[in-house]
Amino acid sequence: MIAYNKQQLDNREIVLEAEKAFRKQLITQEELAAIKAAYPVALYTPNIYLRIGLFILTLIIGIFSYGFLCLIMLGGASEDVFGGINIFFAVGSFIVLELLVKEKKHYKSGADAALMWMCGSALIGGILLLGGSMSPVGTGVFVLITASWFFLRFADQVMGWVAQLALLYTLVQALQSLLLMLPFVIIGVSFGMYWLFKKLAQDDAFRHYKSVMKGMQALALLTLYAGGNYFVVRSFYESLYNGEPGWHVVILPMGWIFWILTVVIPFVYLFFGIKNKNQILIRVGMILVAAIVFTVRYYHSVAPLEVAMTLGGLIMILLAYGIIKYLKEPKHGFTSEEDDEKGTLEALQIESIVISQSFKTGAPGKDRFDFGGGSASGGGASGEY
Repeated sequence: MIAYNKQQLDNREIVLEAEKAFRKQLITQEELAAIKAAYPVALYTPNIYLRIGLFILTLIIGIFSYGFLCLIMLGGASEDVFGGINIFFAVGSFIVLELLVKEKKHYKSGADAALMWMCGSALIGGILLLGGSMSPVGTGVFVLITASWFFLRFADQVMGWVAQLALLYTLVQALQSLLLMLPFVIIGVSFGMYWLFKKLAQDDAFRHYKSVMKGMQALALLTLYAGGNYFVVRSFYESLYNGEPGWHVVILPMGWIFWILTVVIPFVYLFFGIKNKNQILIRVGMILVAAIVFTVRYYHSVAPLEVAMTLGGLIMILLAYGIIKYLKEPKHGFTSEEDDEKGTLEALQIESIVISQSFKTGAPGKDRFDFGGGSASGGGASGEY
């Protein structure tokens, strides 16, 4: 399914882990060179500045090309004509994208991200123009399918997020009649997405999506909290019942449940994050502590805004300090120290590679060494590198 060469991606992970080990002085320069020679990487991934430049340049070229097509067909301007132009442009962009990945070995170079987003945007725009008045549910389903395809094909972080949000949007539009149950549906679906992406990230078959799925787990945790946040739920009810500015729902059905969820969920994240050594849960939980302060302050003016913001900041600082203090001495393999290296196991695996290379030469075999997964992808729109 993924467009990139899997062997090249595996080699890239090995080299990245070897470079981490070298920075930790676990292997020598000669051993690092031996690993790079044994596991060559032909993928083109420039530095962040070149990625941004290539993304912008490709975007400009694409916009000018699209404009040229529109000028050619200007005489018969109509929704159907522009829809056809969009579809034609999307197909052309996808062909160029596939050639760039297959022939030129671009991997998160910025140019591939720009082509992917131009292709997806033109395809969705063309279908909407040709399809006439598509329902919100139909639009959500089409965006979900398109974003999921690009996510699976190119392991793009932002496309994965778009697919998640499109799924939730479709559910909201389809289940508006079940107002009382809708927040709990969002909570349940978000929890299901988190559990699914966590399991898939541990599956060797999805190893090339591991870093991307971490971001998708974080978004699932955020949408789970949004489904139970009092401010979000009440604002949604207000938008449905009355769109006039300044109108408020006097009583939110089962409002006390959402107040409990608003306050409890972030601390549940922190508890299980520390217990299970899960950095995603800890970081999201820390961010959502600020959401608690905002929600309480919005409906109950217990203190001036400046005081509330200061108190919220102090709570977050104290929580961070307490966690760091607790983990200053490693607890069951969990520590507050920076996790640039995955541990002794990776060092031993890298040493085994070096030793094996001293007994054989030539191209590497099909065995793949898993070092716990690096995260150095990205470029262009996705922001990962």
